[in-house]
Amino acid sequence: MSDPNRPNLFRYLNRCRTPEGGYCYFRDPESGAGFPNVADTYWALSAFRFLESDPPFLSLTRTWLRNEFEQNEGAHISPYLFWTMGGLRLAGADISTKDRLCLAKETERLLNDWTTPSALPSLLADLVAVLSLRRDLDLPLSENEKGILRDLLAREKVLPRPLPLPELRRRIFLMGETGLFRNGTIESELSLEREYRHPVFGYVLVPGSSRSDLFVLESGLLMRRNHLSPYETETLENLILSCQSREGGFGPVGGAVPTLEATCMAFELLFLLFHFSSTTDTKNGNFSAICRAPSHGHREM
Repeated sequence: MSDPNRPNLFRYLNRCRTPEGGYCYFRDPESGAGFPNVADTYWALSAFRFLESDPPFLSLTRTWLRNEFEQNEGAHISPYLFWTMGGLRLAGADISTKDRLCLAKETERLLNDWTTPSALPSLLADLVAVLSLRRDLDLPLSENEKGILRDLLAREKVLPRPLPLPELRRRIFLMGETGLFRNGTIESELSLEREYRHPVFGYVLVPGSSRSDLFVLESGLLMRRNHLSPYETETLENLILSCQSREGGFGPVGGAVPTLEATCMAFELLFLLFHFSSTTDTKNGNFSAICRAPSHGHREM
């Protein structure tokens, strides 16, 4: 499998690093434009992880993230909580008891914050991020929390269909968190994956459309339960690599402005392609991949 242009990638990541230690995808060192933010810092640290390289000045980044978490109450609310705490974990910081209590408090707020049907997709996206953190920290949901989450998923099921593919993928992840994998309830949801397939883009946002990007492709691959053919692997690999810019970063589609989030997504997809091109279990699929949390960030197209 081909590799992206690594030297340009490192130059792009280093260009996005600010003097404070955080990252910003549109930083311009010459003009000084751009300011650090927790989302881009999380994506940058994730990109370095995929490159199996230590980020430069990591202690400075860790201190900046910790200061953001301690001094900015907005960092305790979704989606900023995921980016800040996730970034701290990637930077090698300890997660304290106080941090874990903050995570539990935000979970409670989200589970009881449902108001209108239009707000439900955004709420469930935030829950995916928070619950993926809880999973990493070995903080499982209580039975009461699982019950509330199952009720939210039941409410979402009455929303107009078909769901955009990233929303369907998030729904499946949350169903797994409530234990619905064990009774076969999830099978009907997983079977919808084939309806979103596309011969050129891999997957599309909704069946019958031609709208797609790297984030839609990730959602489809995480739902896929059979291996990719050599032709499919090569086609998708070329599609992903076509999103890399001259500067080294990736955009969500070919020719788009590169962002740290899309760059991290490109690495995630290349990893998934390698994984699924070598997976031959077409009966039960790959349980660990299906249970993986989707990436977390802005998903509007």
